[in-house]
Amino acid sequence: MLVDPTQLLDDCERAWREAGEPGVGSAEPAAAVRTALVLEALVAYRLLADHSDLPRDTVFARWPACAVHTVALTDGPQLPRLVAEAHARVLAARPDLGSHGAAPESADEWSRAAHEAARSLGWTWHPPTTADRSVTPSRGATSAPEVRLGPGAGSVLLTLPGEPDAGDWQLSADGEVFAALPPYWVLPGPVRRVEATDPTGTTHVSAIVDPDDALLAFGTDGHRIPPDEPLPAAEICLLHAGTLQTEGADAGLVELPTPYGWNGWTLSRVTLTGVTRVRAAAAVPGNWLDVAAGRPLGWEGGATLPWITGDDGAPVWHRPPALRLPRRAGEPDARLWQAEVRRPGHEEPLARQTGAPGALLDPWKDVPRPLLGPYEILVHRVGSRRTRRLAAFLAEGITAAPTAEWRQLAAHGGLAPARLTLGAGGPVTPSQRVLAFSPYEIAKGLALGDGIRRFAVEARIPHSEVRLELGGHPLTWSIRPLDIDAADLAGESALTVRLPEQAVVVTPLLALVVEGATLLTLCPERRTRTRRGDLRYSLAALADTMRDCGKAEIRLLVAGESIHVATVRTQPITEDVVPDGGGLLLRGLRHPGELTARLYAAFAPWEQPLTATVDQSGRIPLPSAWRSLGPLIVHLKAGVPTPTTPAWPRLRDRDTLVLRRSPFTSAAGHGTGARVSEYLAGRGTLPRGADALPYQWIVAARGRDLQACGAKETAPAECRSALGEAGPTALTEAAGSALRSGELASVLAGSGLAALRIREVADPAAVRQVWRQAPLCALLLTAPLLPYLSGAPAYDVGELYPEEAELLGEVGQFLGDAAMTVLAGHADPSGSVGRFDAQARALDQLPELQQQAVWRSARVVPRGLLDPDTRADAAWQAFRTRRDLQHHAMREEFSEALDAVSIFLDDGHPDLAQAFRGRDPGRLHGPGEAWMRIPQLSLGCALIARLAAAGDARAAGLERGLRHLWTPVASHAPDLTAVDIALAECLVTTEAVHNTG
Repeated sequence: MLVDPTQLLDDCERAWREAGEPGVGSAEPAAAVRTALVLEALVAYRLLADHSDLPRDTVFARWPACAVHTVALTDGPQLPRLVAEAHARVLAARPDLGSHGAAPESADEWSRAAHEAARSLGWTWHPPTTADRSVTPSRGATSAPEVRLGPGAGSVLLTLPGEPDAGDWQLSADGEVFAALPPYWVLPGPVRRVEATDPTGTTHVSAIVDPDDALLAFGTDGHRIPPDEPLPAAEICLLHAGTLQTEGADAGLVELPTPYGWNGWTLSRVTLTGVTRVRAAAAVPGNWLDVAAGRPLGWEGGATLPWITGDDGAPVWHRPPALRLPRRAGEPDARLWQAEVRRPGHEEPLARQTGAPGALLDPWKDVPRPLLGPYEILVHRVGSRRTRRLAAFLAEGITAAPTAEWRQLAAHGGLAPARLTLGAGGPVTPSQRVLAFSPYEIAKGLALGDGIRRFAVEARIPHSEVRLELGGHPLTWSIRPLDIDAADLAGESALTVRLPEQAVVVTPLLALVVEGATLLTLCPERRTRTRRGDLRYSLAALADTMRDCGKAEIRLLVAGESIHVATVRTQPITEDVVPDGGGLLLRGLRHPGELTARLYAAFAPWEQPLTATVDQSGRIPLPSAWRSLGPLIVHLKAGVPTPTTPAWPRLRDRDTLVLRRSPFTSAAGHGTGARVSEYLAGRGTLPRGADALPYQWIVAARGRDLQACGAKETAPAECRSALGEAGPTALTEAAGSALRSGELASVLAGSGLAALRIREVADPAAVRQVWRQAPLCALLLTAPLLPYLSGAPAYDVGELYPEEAELLGEVGQFLGDAAMTVLAGHADPSGSVGRFDAQARALDQLPELQQQAVWRSARVVPRGLLDPDTRADAAWQAFRTRRDLQHHAMREEFSEALDAVSIFLDDGHPDLAQAFRGRDPGRLHGPGEAWMRIPQLSLGCALIARLAAAGDARAAGLERGLRHLWTPVASHAPDLTAVDIALAECLVTTEAVHNTG
């Protein structure tokens, strides 16, 4: 009996999805026969797709479970042979499928596609190793990460050397913890520094933003120009906060779209020829960066393939460039430079050359041919150890020709299809000669090899795309029509469209269309210094029109075409989420395009969320392991997932749903985390011990959300109590929780750890690790050493051990200049920041849009916790929750607590009393303004807690009486609580030093 291949694949797809991830071990004979039939059917459909000018991977997208199980059950070493045999059998039966010039099947391509299919299903399965698996560059993890601009300058990346299979990198960005895999990590926004620990345990520190400069410089190829070097008198890209100021000649400036996450910053392409100095307006006054008068270090000549990039977004050179050695004005020729060519991660140089300053070298002259893959060139003066580094990815002799120089947006979504033809003029050859891009494909992976080595690269053709800005925050670019909530139009919202420059000769218009009728048209903003093809349209004018519409389309009118670029809706994405067999179903789905769901397990809030794509019917597939984890939080987001690590969702967002009826029968994984999950589900007692402390921190910090999802009602209080009993060990183990400083602060307040007395730093090495991952807790552990920052004669830094002095170096990095000023015995330079006074009262009367405009500049440049911008941002976060805080501030005991703190501080702590009174909002205009007293209570509780930690027994008693009031305030205003705990520690330390005399 003949078997319909489509029916076969559909049946197997259904069965394998229900079975879940493939197991370990050989398949049964019947399964082996079925797998062979599925393999042949997949090969046939891939050839049919190629014959129809469709991307082959659409077959894997339609039958992802078939792809995963087929690759898993055919065994890694056997996969190339079995795929090749199936390919030959199909062509023997259908010779016409080979007439289109179809490329042979690659086992590595199957493995990669199966891995992507597993990710789309939410499975953790990884493909087995195959003989064809040497595609990724062989790079050791000993090289330091580097900062560079991502493809299209749409993001800022931190490149991570090594291979993904080697394990996660652990990253700490200004104290926030992330995990990432090579080849790169997308920075979520401006941070001062990132500490990156590779899988071998080696830690590398990368300085990102210097707040005093507020400017990053990049070469035209995306690599960062070292911040301690003069800027070259050439064309470069500058990422800066505020406007750009120059001396000498005017810089030719073209403004580019802001990279993802860097709201408040500007990316400019500038020409610095004739410019002597440059600075950002947000930099410290008088802080200028010099422009080199001589020749800068860099590449000259050569040629790159504009349609091919390396795995980290680096350009691919098909004609190797020459190296121009640096030269300062007046520098003598006798000071020679040396250049060494190496493979990344390898110490042995491939070639070495020496030249005079400003000389043009051919660094590749003695490098073994063919030139293929990533290289790094280390340049240093002869006799000097200071090294400068350049990187280059070479593919000698490779050519590429697209069918279109630019892919336009299609009328109904996606891009115009295109093909890229690759050629070879030498031993370096591509894995595919022709790459076909479907409407929703912007990039395709391929490999370049020379018969011995193979390196993964990415092909993409420049294309049009659209991007939404909400509240001044640029989101990710998309080629699909965007989904816009009409409620967001009232804020600072805008739509940017990227077009080829020749397409804007006649100004394109943006039209709001309802049921085929155009209600409103918008013109792009007049921004004369921006790239001509990047058009930005403010959407605020659409807000009033959308109030009477259920749904509308935004269409771009360009070159006689009407292109659907966005849909605006006035209702939530969906009404509800319910279980549906082996997955979830969104009921009342109103979203018109691509939709991503992130799922969080309420009984395992420490687990990474599951990211899944919602299909057109509103169904979300669930892996078998997630069907028994209990209540789930489902956060919906239009478009593709953002490239950054997702944060814990806000349950009050209307596109965040809670599935409380999901059964809990087993915990994720084993060990302590599983036992804490059992406890949250109401089974068993709270695990104790050091290994349970990180989990207790997370439960205590997110307790209100977990209770709302059905977790044990007493869990947050029990975890806070357990942390308080653990004492200093709890502060040390906070490093394993990956919580932000604000989340830590709310637990410090509620557990009593903010009042814990630390008499000495017993283990500086352990505290150093806490500084990397939980700096607010590390500050409390370092408290006994803070007097040594005062400069007082009684506290000589020379008395400290080197490890203790290293901890003090972290204090200024975390707290900022304002804290160092306070610790030195001077007045708090930002003492008035954070108070709710008449200005906050006036702000309360303004519309939301104007409120955001007042506070938008806060935290644009990352600064220390106690610097003015950070304090202002923390106050803004508290201001936004004033309706919740009002409930707590109206309690009668609230006023009694303020009076008790005031009396206590007036009795022997005049400087602390003055700081406390500085938060007084003044006379209130009625009980409805009780929320304005919240910042004063927050600082007062923090001062009492830190006095208790300093050994004041009366303060310890008062702190216990205030704790029940401070805890809810800290949970609603966590960032303000973090600021106040740190500020209180500095003020109490300064008072103690003054009293010591």
